[in-house]
Amino acid sequence: MGRLAPHTLVSLQSPDVLLTSGPLPDWVTAMLAATPVVIVRRGPQTTTIPVGIRGYQKSQRFAAAIMPTDWQAPVTPAMALNRLPELTAARRQLPAFQKLARVQSLLSAYDWGVGGSLQFELVTGLPMVNPNSDLDIIMQRPAPMSPAQALQLIERLKVIAGTHADIQVVHGQLGFSLEEYANQWASQIMMKTAHGPILVTDPWHAEERDCGG
Repeated sequence: MGRLAPHTLVSLQSPDVLLTSGPLPDWVTAMLAATPVVIVRRGPQTTTIPVGIRGYQKSQRFAAAIMPTDWQAPVTPAMALNRLPELTAARRQLPAFQKLARVQSLLSAYDWGVGGSLQFELVTGLPMVNPNSDLDIIMQRPAPMSPAQALQLIERLKVIAGTHADIQVVHGQLGFSLEEYANQWASQIMMKTAHGPILVTDPWHAEERDCGG
């Protein structure tokens, strides 16, 4: 099977396929019993695929790996977004899902999706989102923006959503914060890569081969 992009959710053929360095915490065992879905993490996929298990609490994150043939039914952030209409009316009333619905028209020109707890609930049906959940947007790298253009988009999203929305711009294994780029806090910004974070001056033209990928 081909490479999987970070933020993709995949279903395990069995919880037993997880490769770990030690015993599973009880909450991981419980989550895998509730759903076989794990999230692809950044990292080399030469021999194994790095994945993560998330629980109901922010502190519940567990890193593991799987063999390249031990997954099925991939769901990208964009695919997860399409499942918003499948939510029950009660779940759609949660603030984070309300915000997600409001920003769709503004982002219609982009290739984007939803990450974090919203993505996980949309895919698994488990009640992962709470009244304080953040809105995490995963955007496939568009045409380059100036810092002013990026800031304008962020501010418009804030007005429409009624709160801050975290936008991560991704390209393969690479990813950076649009807010960090827009605000120009430093001459370089952090770029996430398969081999760890690095600092770059031009995140719009970075390629994995140039970042150790």
